[in-house]
Amino acid sequence: MKRITYYSSIAVLGLASLSMLSCNDFLTIYPQDRVVEENFWEDKNDLEGVRYGAYMQMSNTLLNLNVWGDIRSDAYHWNSHNPNSSNYKEIMLGNPDSTMSEFDWGGVYTTINYCNKVLSHGEEVLEKDPQFTPTEWQQMKAEMTGLRALNYFYLIRAFKDIPFTTTVINSDEDVHDFTLTPQMEVLDWLINDVTPVAGQAKSRFPSERDTKGLITNTAIYALLADMHLWRSALREGRGYPESDIQADAQKVIEYGQKSLDALAKQNEQINNSSFDRNVNKKDDFGSGLTNAMLIKNEDMQNLYNGNSSDITVNSYNAIFYTGNSEESMFELQYSAADQRTSNFTRTLWGYSSDFKFQLAASYDAVKNAVGADRVDKDCRVWYSCADEKYYFTATREIKTNGQLYYCAKWLQASFDRSSTNLCTDVIPISSNSYTNWIFYRMTDVMLMMAEAYAITGDYAKCRSIVDAIQKRSMLDQMTGLSSATADNSKDACIKLVMKERLIELLGEGKRWFDLVRYAERIGGGTNEDPREPQYKDGAAGVKEMIETFMAKGYYSQLYTNLISRIQNRYGLYCPIYYRERSANHYLIPQNPVWNREKVNDIPK
Repeated sequence: MKRITYYSSIAVLGLASLSMLSCNDFLTIYPQDRVVEENFWEDKNDLEGVRYGAYMQMSNTLLNLNVWGDIRSDAYHWNSHNPNSSNYKEIMLGNPDSTMSEFDWGGVYTTINYCNKVLSHGEEVLEKDPQFTPTEWQQMKAEMTGLRALNYFYLIRAFKDIPFTTTVINSDEDVHDFTLTPQMEVLDWLINDVTPVAGQAKSRFPSERDTKGLITNTAIYALLADMHLWRSALREGRGYPESDIQADAQKVIEYGQKSLDALAKQNEQINNSSFDRNVNKKDDFGSGLTNAMLIKNEDMQNLYNGNSSDITVNSYNAIFYTGNSEESMFELQYSAADQRTSNFTRTLWGYSSDFKFQLAASYDAVKNAVGADRVDKDCRVWYSCADEKYYFTATREIKTNGQLYYCAKWLQASFDRSSTNLCTDVIPISSNSYTNWIFYRMTDVMLMMAEAYAITGDYAKCRSIVDAIQKRSMLDQMTGLSSATADNSKDACIKLVMKERLIELLGEGKRWFDLVRYAERIGGGTNEDPREPQYKDGAAGVKEMIETFMAKGYYSQLYTNLISRIQNRYGLYCPIYYRERSANHYLIPQNPVWNREKVNDIPK
């Protein structure tokens, strides 16, 4: 059969392993054509099977989601030790091309189609199955609405204008007449779709894995905060009324707090029902936010006080290595027992003796974000920007090239302090990674709120949130980290948040999206937008973003080239994969900045 590019080949499904979550058996999903499907949607087990399948499918798209959301940013540079040719290098240098499979969005649309299937058949199953209650359907509907919106949110952040539908796709013919829907129109629709179901999903599931691995109320609130933050930026860069921009910022604060509250309730329920959960000691570190209790790095503090010779960074062990922590809001689940790996983390940032991972962390950018006087005391640097010269190979050879830094966040890492300012580390090498992938966690939402407070003019609240997150990770837990040289202006506080997001969320697939949002908020330029002539093309925001952030890292010698290559806001987004355009006879126009495809027979 022909390839259904928008939604991949979901039209025909065979056996689907759903064991990444709580379903340990193989589930037979009937071929999803209109004839056979009439006999499929009979009870809630049918809905739950496709629902679990949506998460399984999403786990297959994570490499591309991270390529779109991270690798073009100031946080990384190409690993020169990797001799393998890769499209990543060209993408990072500002030379993306529509023939690169990294821009294939088919897998994400497949996930969306799973969600559309559940949402379109839920009422039908409710009528047929007396064991399926209206409350269960309401909770599942909220969950699937949130998961669908999250996947669409990735697409509009990565590609700007996209094909958009909420109907089920069953064949090639269903996508032949699709064209692009403007980014802002899609974002407005997503916010309006998710808002009514906020608070209607489950607070928790019977197992801790499902509670953290499926969409719950805390994840939906986090998603709404994220989408409102983006809309405030898009509106500001396009000259919307200040009242609209402020309204979105207030919604970020409102939904951010609701997410923290829902997480606190979820953790309380888990702790009350589990006798073996390790409950970490926590502190708010003076953030001023309710229910923003961060895991304390108690062992690290003991070391600083002279009571220990090793370091165990409690927060990192709980959040990344153990997983499903008290700070987690939504993370896809992996484990050896399920035989599902998250090896894409090793492909991008993983560590091995031959140094053949793709991306190296940018120490210059990290030092600029943290500060030269504090870079050795911030435990996040040890995990996110580890220096290869401290790594001992199997032959005990010491690697000495200090120009290559790797992100150990998704690996099992241990640290041995030789002094208060220097550390050596040992990274166990294994063939597979089973680390969960985190979409939303507490500090991410806190920094969304900090950015929103900067927009509303509450600079003190913005800085108190940033201070709290910094203090948790600093060896000496000094106070007044950001307020010592406080520049109480919107611009300064947003830049402060951007720096903090770099180090706090490095290696989590978010940095390029953050930079795009920053550039979109500034907007401006002298030319009309290529597709929306009522607005300027955003070239001023592109230039400022590159000069403020990209020029501080590995790309300091290339940033003028990047400005000329990216050009305007369209250059911030990905080219559309050429096979996606051919699926509907090129009714979808190519991104105007990257409209130079190498395949000769493709119309522009």
